Amino acid sequence: MAKYILTSMFADGFKEEISLCLKQLIKERNCFAFVASKFEKDFEKTDRYFYHFLKMFEGISINFDKVYSIDGRRSLQEMQDIVKQSDVVWLAGGDSPAQMEYLKKFELDEIIRNHNGVIIGMSAGAINLGKTSICTVSSGHNIQSVYNGLGCVDISVEPHFCLDKDCQEILKLSQKHLIYGLCDESMIVLDHNNIEYYGKIFKIQKGKIFALNE
Repeated sequence: MAKYILTSMFADGFKEEISLCLKQLIKERNCFAFVASKFEKDFEKTDRYFYHFLKMFEGISINFDKVYSIDGRRSLQEMQDIVKQSDVVWLAGGDSPAQMEYLKKFELDEIIRNHNGVIIGMSAGAINLGKTSICTVSSGHNIQSVYNGLGCVDISVEPHFCLDKDCQEILKLSQKHLIYGLCDESMIVLDHNNIEYYGKIFKIQKGKIFALNE
Protein backbone atom coordinates (compact mmCIF):
# COMPACT_ATOMS: atom_id res chain seq x y z
CA MET A 1 0.00 0.00 0.00
CA ALA A 2 1.28 3.45 -0.89
CA LYS A 3 2.48 6.05 1.58
CA TYR A 4 1.35 9.58 0.83
CA ILE A 5 3.09 12.84 1.66
CA LEU A 6 1.26 16.14 1.11
CA THR A 7 3.35 19.26 1.36
CA SER A 8 3.48 22.91 0.38
CA MET A 9 7.01 24.20 -0.21
CA PHE A 10 10.48 24.07 1.34
CA ALA A 11 12.26 27.31 0.62
CA ASP A 12 15.60 26.40 2.21
CA GLY A 13 15.77 22.62 2.01
CA PHE A 14 14.30 19.96 4.26
CA LYS A 15 14.33 20.80 7.98
CA GLU A 16 15.67 18.23 10.45
CA GLU A 17 12.30 16.79 11.50
CA ILE A 18 11.17 16.52 7.87
CA SER A 19 14.49 14.96 6.85
CA LEU A 20 14.26 12.24 9.49
CA CYS A 21 10.71 11.41 8.42
CA LEU A 22 11.64 11.21 4.72
CA LYS A 23 14.59 8.93 5.48
CA GLN A 24 12.30 6.58 7.40
CA LEU A 25 9.62 6.54 4.72
CA ILE A 26 11.83 6.25 1.64
CA LYS A 27 13.41 2.84 2.08
CA GLU A 28 13.61 1.85 -1.60
CA ARG A 29 15.72 4.26 -3.65
CA ASN A 30 16.10 2.61 -7.02
CA CYS A 31 13.95 4.96 -9.09
CA PHE A 32 12.50 8.49 -8.70
CA ALA A 33 9.90 10.09 -11.00
CA PHE A 34 9.18 13.82 -11.01
CA VAL A 35 5.76 14.40 -12.63
CA ALA A 36 5.32 17.89 -14.06
CA SER A 37 2.19 20.03 -13.74
CA LYS A 38 2.26 21.05 -17.42
CA PHE A 39 3.30 18.30 -19.82
CA GLU A 40 3.42 20.19 -23.10
CA LYS A 41 5.17 23.45 -22.18
CA ASP A 42 7.33 25.08 -19.48
CA PHE A 43 10.02 22.42 -19.98
CA GLU A 44 12.75 24.71 -18.65
CA LYS A 45 10.77 25.32 -15.45
CA THR A 46 10.11 21.59 -15.04
CA ASP A 47 13.82 20.82 -15.38
CA ARG A 48 14.78 23.56 -12.94
CA TYR A 49 12.52 22.22 -10.20
CA PHE A 50 13.39 18.60 -10.99
CA TYR A 51 17.08 19.22 -10.31
CA HIS A 52 16.34 21.53 -7.41
CA PHE A 53 14.44 18.88 -5.47
CA LEU A 54 16.91 16.14 -6.37
CA LYS A 55 19.61 18.33 -4.85
CA MET A 56 17.51 18.72 -1.71
CA PHE A 57 17.25 14.94 -1.41
CA GLU A 58 20.99 14.59 -1.95
CA GLY A 59 21.50 17.15 0.81
CA ILE A 60 19.94 14.75 3.33
CA SER A 61 21.69 11.67 1.90
CA ILE A 62 18.73 10.30 -0.04
CA ASN A 63 20.14 9.29 -3.43
CA PHE A 64 18.32 7.43 -6.20
CA ASP A 65 19.92 5.07 -8.71
CA LYS A 66 17.72 6.32 -11.57
CA VAL A 67 15.88 9.64 -11.84
CA TYR A 68 13.37 10.78 -14.45
CA SER A 69 11.22 13.82 -15.17
CA ILE A 70 7.80 13.05 -16.65
CA ASP A 71 6.27 15.37 -19.23
CA GLY A 72 5.38 15.53 -22.92
CA ARG A 73 8.97 15.00 -24.06
CA ARG A 74 8.48 11.29 -23.33
CA SER A 75 6.25 8.80 -25.10
CA LEU A 76 3.07 7.58 -23.44
CA GLN A 77 4.62 4.16 -22.85
CA GLU A 78 7.77 5.68 -21.33
CA MET A 79 5.75 7.80 -18.92
CA GLN A 80 3.63 4.90 -17.77
CA ASP A 81 6.53 2.46 -17.39
CA ILE A 82 8.65 4.92 -15.43
CA VAL A 83 5.86 5.87 -13.00
CA LYS A 84 4.98 2.20 -12.46
CA GLN A 85 8.55 1.22 -11.62
CA SER A 86 9.41 4.25 -9.46
CA ASP A 87 9.83 3.84 -5.72
CA VAL A 88 9.07 7.53 -5.22
CA VAL A 89 6.67 9.56 -7.39
CA TRP A 90 6.74 13.35 -6.92
CA LEU A 91 3.72 15.29 -8.20
CA ALA A 92 5.02 18.78 -8.85
CA GLY A 93 3.52 22.14 -7.97
CA GLY A 94 2.07 24.57 -10.51
CA ASP A 95 -1.33 24.57 -12.21
CA SER A 96 -3.50 22.01 -10.35
CA PRO A 97 -6.35 21.59 -12.88
CA ALA A 98 -3.85 21.41 -15.78
CA GLN A 99 -1.86 18.72 -13.99
CA MET A 100 -5.00 16.69 -13.34
CA GLU A 101 -6.01 16.87 -16.99
CA TYR A 102 -2.57 15.72 -18.10
CA LEU A 103 -2.61 12.82 -15.63
CA LYS A 104 -5.89 11.71 -17.19
CA LYS A 105 -4.80 12.36 -20.78
CA PHE A 106 -1.68 10.22 -20.42
CA GLU A 107 -3.44 7.59 -18.29
CA LEU A 108 -1.22 8.15 -15.27
CA ASP A 109 -4.10 8.76 -12.88
CA GLU A 110 -5.00 5.09 -12.47
CA ILE A 111 -1.33 4.10 -12.24
CA ILE A 112 -0.80 6.55 -9.38
CA ARG A 113 -3.99 5.42 -7.63
CA ASN A 114 -2.77 1.82 -7.71
CA HIS A 115 0.86 2.57 -6.85
CA ASN A 116 2.52 0.93 -3.84
CA GLY A 117 5.45 3.29 -3.38
CA VAL A 118 5.89 6.69 -1.76
CA ILE A 119 3.77 9.36 -3.46
CA ILE A 120 4.71 12.96 -2.68
CA GLY A 121 2.40 15.79 -3.71
CA MET A 122 3.76 19.33 -3.44
CA SER A 123 1.33 22.25 -3.69
CA ALA A 124 -0.67 21.45 -6.87
CA GLY A 125 0.35 17.81 -6.51
CA ALA A 126 -0.93 17.74 -2.92
CA ILE A 127 -4.23 19.27 -4.02
CA ASN A 128 -4.64 16.62 -6.72
CA LEU A 129 -3.99 13.68 -4.38
CA GLY A 130 -7.28 14.38 -2.60
CA LYS A 131 -10.67 12.91 -3.34
CA THR A 132 -11.90 16.50 -3.64
CA SER A 133 -9.41 18.96 -5.10
CA ILE A 134 -9.97 22.57 -4.08
CA CYS A 135 -8.14 25.35 -5.93
CA THR A 136 -8.41 28.84 -4.49
CA VAL A 137 -7.47 32.25 -5.79
CA SER A 138 -5.70 32.88 -2.48
CA SER A 139 -3.33 29.94 -3.14
CA GLY A 140 -2.35 31.37 -6.53
CA HIS A 141 -4.90 30.00 -9.00
CA ASN A 142 -6.52 32.32 -11.52
CA ILE A 143 -10.02 31.12 -10.63
CA GLN A 144 -11.54 29.09 -7.84
CA SER A 145 -12.44 25.52 -8.76
CA VAL A 146 -13.52 22.33 -7.01
CA TYR A 147 -13.24 19.01 -8.85
CA ASN A 148 -12.67 15.28 -8.37
CA GLY A 149 -9.00 14.61 -7.65
CA LEU A 150 -7.05 11.36 -7.75
CA GLY A 151 -8.77 10.11 -4.61
CA CYS A 152 -5.55 8.71 -3.13
CA VAL A 153 -6.33 10.39 0.19
CA ASP A 154 -9.62 11.43 1.72
CA ILE A 155 -8.53 14.95 2.66
CA SER A 156 -8.39 18.32 0.89
CA VAL A 157 -5.55 20.77 1.41
CA GLU A 158 -4.84 24.47 0.94
CA PRO A 159 -1.08 24.82 0.23
CA HIS A 160 0.91 27.92 1.20
CA PHE A 161 -1.60 28.64 3.93
CA CYS A 162 -0.92 31.69 6.09
CA LEU A 163 -3.05 33.18 8.84
CA ASP A 164 -1.71 36.63 8.00
CA LYS A 165 -3.46 36.77 4.63
CA ASP A 166 -7.17 37.11 3.91
CA CYS A 167 -8.82 33.78 4.79
CA GLN A 168 -12.37 34.64 3.77
CA GLU A 169 -12.30 32.53 0.61
CA ILE A 170 -11.12 29.38 2.39
CA LEU A 171 -13.44 29.99 5.35
CA LYS A 172 -16.40 30.16 3.00
CA LEU A 173 -15.33 26.92 1.27
CA SER A 174 -14.94 25.25 4.66
CA GLN A 175 -18.67 25.52 5.26
CA LYS A 176 -19.00 22.63 2.81
CA HIS A 177 -15.54 21.05 2.81
CA LEU A 178 -13.07 20.04 5.52
CA ILE A 179 -9.76 21.57 4.48
CA TYR A 180 -6.27 21.33 5.93
CA GLY A 181 -4.16 24.50 5.70
CA LEU A 182 -0.59 23.52 4.80
CA CYS A 183 1.90 26.23 5.67
CA ASP A 184 5.24 26.20 3.87
CA GLU A 185 7.81 23.95 5.58
CA SER A 186 5.04 21.55 6.66
CA MET A 187 3.70 18.19 5.53
CA ILE A 188 1.01 15.60 6.20
CA VAL A 189 1.94 11.92 6.04
CA LEU A 190 -0.69 9.23 5.49
CA ASP A 191 0.60 5.69 5.99
CA HIS A 192 -2.14 3.05 5.94
CA ASN A 193 -4.64 4.26 8.56
CA ASN A 194 -2.18 6.59 10.33
CA ILE A 195 -1.92 10.33 9.76
CA GLU A 196 0.93 12.49 11.06
CA TYR A 197 1.47 16.25 10.90
CA TYR A 198 4.80 18.05 10.61
CA GLY A 199 5.24 21.81 10.85
CA LYS A 200 2.38 24.32 11.01
CA ILE A 201 -0.89 22.79 9.85
CA PHE A 202 -4.43 24.04 10.44
CA LYS A 203 -7.79 22.31 10.27
CA ILE A 204 -10.39 24.55 8.62
CA GLN A 205 -14.00 23.52 9.08
CA LYS A 206 -17.38 25.24 9.29
CA GLY A 207 -15.83 28.70 9.11
CA LYS A 208 -13.33 28.08 11.93
CA ILE A 209 -9.58 27.51 11.98
CA PHE A 210 -7.85 25.18 14.45
CA ALA A 211 -4.09 24.68 14.89
CA LEU A 212 -3.33 20.95 14.85
CA ASN A 213 0.17 20.51 16.14
CA GLU A 214 1.22 23.47 18.24
